[in-house]
Parts: sequence; structure tokens; C-alpha cells
Amino acid sequence: MLSDRVLSDILLSNNLVAEKDLRNAMERQKNIEAETLEESLMFLGVANYALLGKAYELHYKIPYYPVFHQGPDKDMLLSFSPKAARRFSALPVKKESSSIHMVTCQPEDAAMLREMDRIWKSSTIQWQVASQVEVLDAVQKYCFHREITREKRGIELPFDFKIIDFQVESGKQDKLQDDDAAVVESSKGRRIILVEPDHKIRNALKTLLLLEGYRVKAVVDEGEAVKELEREEAMYLLKRRTFQTSSQRFESFKQKNGKPLEIRHYGTLGGILLGTELSSEQIFRTYLSTVKLLLARMTWNKREIKESCDQLSHYARLMATSIGMNRKSQEALQLAIYLKEIGRYLPGISEHDDVFSIMPVLPYEQSSLMLREIEDNFSLAEIIAGINQPSTAELPLASKIITLLLTYFEILNDQGVEYLEPNQLRNLLLGRNDSGLLDEELVSQLVQIVAHEQRLSGLGGNRGVILILDPVFERDHGDLYQQLSRENYDIIFAVNVEQAQACLRQQEVSLVVSEMVGDEYDGLDFCRLMHHVHAESTENHQVPFVFFTSITDEKMISEALLVGADDVIAKDSSTQVAFLKFGRLIKQYQASRTNNRGAAGVSGSLDEMGFMETVQILVNRGKDALIKLKNDAGKTANVYLHDGEIIFAATETLDGEEAIYELLTWKGGFFQVMTPDQLPDRNVFGSTEAIMLEGCRLMDEESRESFG
Repeated sequence: MLSDRVLSDILLSNNLVAEKDLRNAMERQKNIEAETLEESLMFLGVANYALLGKAYELHYKIPYYPVFHQGPDKDMLLSFSPKAARRFSALPVKKESSSIHMVTCQPEDAAMLREMDRIWKSSTIQWQVASQVEVLDAVQKYCFHREITREKRGIELPFDFKIIDFQVESGKQDKLQDDDAAVVESSKGRRIILVEPDHKIRNALKTLLLLEGYRVKAVVDEGEAVKELEREEAMYLLKRRTFQTSSQRFESFKQKNGKPLEIRHYGTLGGILLGTELSSEQIFRTYLSTVKLLLARMTWNKREIKESCDQLSHYARLMATSIGMNRKSQEALQLAIYLKEIGRYLPGISEHDDVFSIMPVLPYEQSSLMLREIEDNFSLAEIIAGINQPSTAELPLASKIITLLLTYFEILNDQGVEYLEPNQLRNLLLGRNDSGLLDEELVSQLVQIVAHEQRLSGLGGNRGVILILDPVFERDHGDLYQQLSRENYDIIFAVNVEQAQACLRQQEVSLVVSEMVGDEYDGLDFCRLMHHVHAESTENHQVPFVFFTSITDEKMISEALLVGADDVIAKDSSTQVAFLKFGRLIKQYQASRTNNRGAAGVSGSLDEMGFMETVQILVNRGKDALIKLKNDAGKTANVYLHDGEIIFAATETLDGEEAIYELLTWKGGFFQVMTPDQLPDRNVFGSTEAIMLEGCRLMDEESRESFG
């Protein structure tokens, strides 16, 4: 039989199919388990038995025989085993004198040829060919008497699924509801730009749209959509409703083009588009997507409800990540948040009803079984019932998290602000805990998360990291230390040169402050060493070095300046003078880094804020970002986000999703977040949320294996 590569070469070189049709079939084949290229071509309707038979004829130089339609000689089948026909993909079709005419898809299979010679030892065999798919269908039809409708088969969806959601905006919903069928019919043959980064969902949708008569160009983001629109106009752009971000380039294109471009949406039910069997993970994601969509529809005229629920979900993911929740618990937490909210808008439902009264039931044959599996796996009823209940050891952790987050958003609403200073937030949360609803350890986690988010968002973020080589600095200069802390400088201390060097390797330091001489170090040697290392490196910027000293000897001060110190500040100077000089040097250094390699961004320790937590915060911001990472072993990595989705990841040895899974295991080291000058070509195609959940699953499995 022909390999997929050989078959595709024959089809293209002999102009039997168009290149785009072949490409569509190959994309479909990637996502349908155990499906051959021949089957994909048949499924999409771009090839039939005769066309595939022609390809076999051209390759093997043997005549094609339409075995499925003309069939074999019935008398000959009586002396030919059906099992042999299926095993060797061969059928006897007619007899002429002493010759037997056989049809096969593998005329070069030596074992099959020997067996046929043994069966028909008194006759000469005349070979003809047909495609593998046709021969196997003929065997099923004529030897096993099974009905085959392959050539006529369309896609049988497991439920009445509408690909295109014509209820595009809340103000336009009424006028489109009754005209969907007419609009779809009139749209046939028109071009669609499909924006979907998830490879499997993208190709499933594309397959359906092609069969409905649309011309489809699938792209992974709106930047690529703009390129396609510049090349050729499209009827509209089709995107996932949850991807509400618009790139600046896309908005500029719409204004420049001057023509209205309809943006349509579809639900996130790609996992069951083709009626495939669902894993537990797929069941969860399908239901979570459905619940989100249902909530959005129920509250379409009050968008703040859905947005508030999304915010709650975002912080829940951050909380779950920071405390090391396993994947299943994280999934339960997410689903419970939306189910609790959606229960408020379903008529006749009270908060005391069973969770099955709240969960939306898909019009799917296995829906009730799926519901039961979700409840068995996630204990959703118990979680929902525990919300706003006093915190006890027996209460589900997910219930405690949701209760805490609801209290947090109540406080923000009461204060009329978007953010609170961490210590103020802690005091307000604990001040509302008279009834014992809040877990104090979780309160500390939330306060830390809010501080991290403010830092990455530029609100209350750190203004730089100061490394101080002086064990008595905090004790003797408390006023200066407090002022630096209040102004959001991160301060780290070292007691000797070796410890200071380790800090420089693990942190993006903006200023080094040192005494000239200490009990366990020589500040002058340290300054000289830093300049020597810089001179041998490829870096074009030097971390500023200041001696903050009680030494007044002019000879030593001169030597300090000669070895490379940027300034020497007397410890008896005023706090304000020292503070301003520190700040000036940091600003100059950060400006230099910005000029040399773009925005300096925000840096931090991976021990303090892990990779997953950093990504989750940046995803919620929905912006472009570059995360540069370096772990304790010296390994480096780069991760790029576009519009809040990871599009590129690479370590020194891995790239794409595999690189992300490795980064999730990095603990020690540091990271830096900055605005990228330009974005690389995409090598990550799945949704960030799905990748993170899969990463959690892999870590769960590794943890279970390590504990036996």
C-alpha cells in the first residue's frame, strides 16, 4: 500500500487534488487517531475511490479495478476465506480460463504474493490495484456483509452544534435569532479567517466549515489574521468568544481599511465537535467552557457579573498555584466558582439545591453519565455547600479559598478601589474574621499574591533590587532602610563576598551598597572583582557600586573611587541625601539597560514567585511580555506572551510545550519580565490554561511515582 508521503507526492505531481485540499486533509489526519490520509481525503470529499485508485495505478503501473462498486465474483468468494481477504487486503474478482484476477492495495507484499500463489496454485494470477480504503471497504461489504456508506458519510455531530454564533453583540441579539439558517445558507462559498491557537480545535472547526462550503484560512492569532486580510478580503473573522482581546495592529487595520469586518464567535466545545470519546480532562474542560458560556448568556446585559466571576476565577488559580494544589483540586475549584454564580440566575434554583440542579446539561447522549463522573471526581456539591461557612479542618480547601476571595472583593468594593496596599489588605481581611470564616494562612497567601500582581502590573511594584554588603546596615541605619522599603525597593543582605556573588547570580540587582571593610569581607576587593568580571563579560552595563562607609580617610576614599566605585557616601550623611543618591544611580542604571536592550521590566526570585504564578498574573493582564529565566544551575529560558497567551517557550534543550513543562519544575533562580521589542514565530499552539493544567497533571504523576 502507499505511504501517506508517497500518496501525497503522486496526487500533487499529477494534479489529482489541489494543494490546499491535500493540506486540509493532512491537518485533519493529525488530530484523528488511527485515520489514514486516504480516509481523511474521502472524509473531506476531495477524493473518491476512483481518484485514489488512479494514484495506485500510476505508482504500481498496474490497472485499477473499481472493486467496491463492481464487486468480486460470488462463486470465487466461496473458495476464498474472508479472514484471508481481510488479513492480506486482497479479493478475487473474476476468473478467465486459467487466470484469476485479483485486486489488492499491496502488490509488492512478498508474504501476500506467496500465500495467493499457494491458494491459486493451479492458476495464473492477474493483478490489479485499488486503494487501501477501497479494498478494506469492499472486504467489509462483500465478505462480512456490512453496510458501508463511506463515500456519502458526513459529519454526525453528537448534538445540535451551531458552529457560528450569530448573536455577536448584546445589542444585536434579537434581530439575528430567527435568521441563522438563511444567513448560513447565503454564506456558503465565502471566505472566513478562523483564529484559534489550539491545533486540535482549530482543525476540527476547519473541517466542519469546509464541509459546509466555506473557504477557510486558519490562523493562530490576530496578527496572522491581519496578514491574511491584507492579502485577500474575508467575509468575517471567526474567533473564540473567550478571546476578547484585539491586537493594536488589528484595530489599525480596521481603521485603515475602512470596511466593516464582522467578528463572529463560537463556543469552546472543540473537544467534542466530532463526537469523539472524552477523557476526564476533556469532560472537565468541556463543562467549564459550557458553564462560562451559559453564564455569559444569562447575564448578557450585565457584563460586570461575568467579569467579576472571571476575576474570582483568576485569583483562585493563583491561590491554587501558590499553595501547590493538585490538578484535580484546581479544576474542582474553577468549576465550583462558576456553578455557584450560575445557580443565582437559574429560575427555581436555591442555594441549597443539589449541584445537579445547577449544572447545565448538554444535549448529549452521555450527558448524565458525564455529570455523575464530574461529581464523583470533584465533589462539587460539598465544595459549594461549604462556601461562606466557618473555616474548619474538615471544610474543603476550595470552599475556604472561594470564601476568602468573595470577602476580598467585598472589601475592594466597600473601599471603592482596585488595589490595596498589602498590609492594609491583611488588616482589613483579619478585621472581618470575627465569625471565623477565613483561614489565616490563606489570608497570608492572598496578600502575597496581591503584592506580586501589583509588582508585575507596575502598581506598587519594586523600583529595583539593592544588595547590601554590611551586616549592621539595618540596625544602625533603620531610618534609611525603612524609607527604601516604603518606596518599594527590594533589599537583600549579604555577610561576605561569596554570599554577595551568589545573590548577584540569582537576582537582577540594580545597586550594590557596601562598607569598605568588614569582619568577614573586604569591600574594596569586592568592588575590584565586580569590575574585573564586567570587563570580561559581554554585558554593556555595569551594576552601580556605592561605598556607604564610616571611614573618612581620604586615601582609602580615593582608592575606592579608583577601583571603580560610583560614589562614596558617608554614613553620617542625612538619610534623605543617601536615599536620593541611591535612587539617582538606580535610575541611571535602569535607563542604560532600557537603551541597550529595551525595558528593564520587573525581576524577582523564583523561590518567591514561581513560574506558573508569574504566567497566571501576566495572562490576566492580557499584554505582550517576555519572561527571561535563569535557575540555580545556570540554565536559561525565554517565554513570550502575546495578548495574554503563551506563544513561544524555549530552554537550552527544549522548546514549545515541553519547555513549559520543564519550567514548571524550576524552583531556585530568578526571572525578569519585560516588554519585548518584537515577538518570535509561534512554537506553542495550545491554550495557556490547558497547558498549565496539563503541567499540573504531569507534576502530580511525577509526585505519585516518587512516593511509590
